[in-house]
Amino acid sequence: MSKTIKEWSKQYQLRYAAGRFYLLDMEQTGVPYKRPMEMNAIGTEIWKMLVEGYTTEQIVQKLASEYEADAEDIGEDVLQFQKSLIMYGVKIGE
Repeated sequence: MSKTIKEWSKQYQLRYAAGRFYLLDMEQTGVPYKRPMEMNAIGTEIWKMLVEGYTTEQIVQKLASEYEADAEDIGEDVLQFQKSLIMYGVKIGE
């Protein structure tokens, strides 16, 4: 059975330390060690919205409105961030 993003958010938790945001895999065994994924403030906002159940389109619209930016540019950034999450091990959309 596939995990939802809410379920992934239990395994991958957001932490703030030394002025930076990190996504940590709380279930890793340590061998091999999986470094925390560092995130900027926008990445952190996107993560929080994903966990809350926002769709990609809703995230794009909200950020475009909030930052008065072009939705197409924001959409590319959101998709790139989601690809980074997938590379880290978080299965977006499952």
